[in-house]
Amino acid sequence: MANKKRYYKNRAPKRNQEGANEQIAKYSEAQLTLSLEDLGLGESTCELLLKNRIQTAADLVKRTEKDMYKVQGLNKKILFEVKDALRAKDMELRPEPQKQTSNAEQKQNATDFGKQNESSGEQKGKSDKKKPQNDAQKRGENDKEASDKTAKSERQDKGEKSRASKFGLSDRASAKPQQNKNQQSQKQNDKNKQKTVEKLTEPLKPGQWRKVLKGGKWGYSNGFKIVIPTMYDEIFAFKEGLASVEIDEKCGYIDEENNVVIPLDYDTAMSFSEGLAMVCRGEKCGYINKNNEVVIPFEYDAGTPFENGEAKIKKDGKWGTITVEGKITWI
Repeated sequence: MANKKRYYKNRAPKRNQEGANEQIAKYSEAQLTLSLEDLGLGESTCELLLKNRIQTAADLVKRTEKDMYKVQGLNKKILFEVKDALRAKDMELRPEPQKQTSNAEQKQNATDFGKQNESSGEQKGKSDKKKPQNDAQKRGENDKEASDKTAKSERQDKGEKSRASKFGLSDRASAKPQQNKNQQSQKQNDKNKQKTVEKLTEPLKPGQWRKVLKGGKWGYSNGFKIVIPTMYDEIFAFKEGLASVEIDEKCGYIDEENNVVIPLDYDTAMSFSEGLAMVCRGEKCGYINKNNEVVIPFEYDAGTPFENGEAKIKKDGKWGTITVEGKITWI
């Protein structure tokens, strides 16, 4: 029994990771790469999530509500704000995993249910036998009622022989659709996902490579084979030819050949956008280019990717908009 408990315990993280991967696979790359600002979250919410290394929509949708409550400082109001923001972009948090019931347990439950019905029927029969039958008219009514019940039982036996089974097969048959009702939706999603995979006729481009988890480490697959080995603690999608990766809580960037282009020296590293990437050292954030040159100094509390030549930055509790040249307009 101890080995059996350990067996399931060791596989719980794997099931959770598989659930997260299935959730991420539901959405497009454009949806998953949306920043917290793009989702329309408030300043305080963005700051809280960024401090907990939640930077994009992908980091949110792979989490359940229980996972979100593990974020220090997150309350129900913030959770509702996050869920509303995701819903506006046709996304949602990962549903809580359902507790699976083994076939043996389902069979035992159905058997017990059938026996319970039999016991109830026997008790009812005994009770009926104890009723006084002194009156001839009552006896006649009872005989007629018994005759009607017998005829009805015979008609039912013709259509459903299983109702006579002492193992409660009819009850199990009627209960089975209810037990599987919650699983039908998941099966349909799996079928749709399988159809999508079957339609793949050529390798995916680097920006579409899929994350692969093996032995607790992440790598990339082009849909047909692993193109970058599973050796990283965390990885992000390729943007502009580079991808942010993490080993031992330090972040840097690799190219499509798995060459380290920018050393893993940063505490946080977001994907490149318009030639720049927001990175953090300690509690301060700044922006670097693809040559690992600091373009915007490390003096901000938070920042977002550049879009149309501008990015959002936060300093001393105030948010502002910054350009590539470093010009800031405080909000």
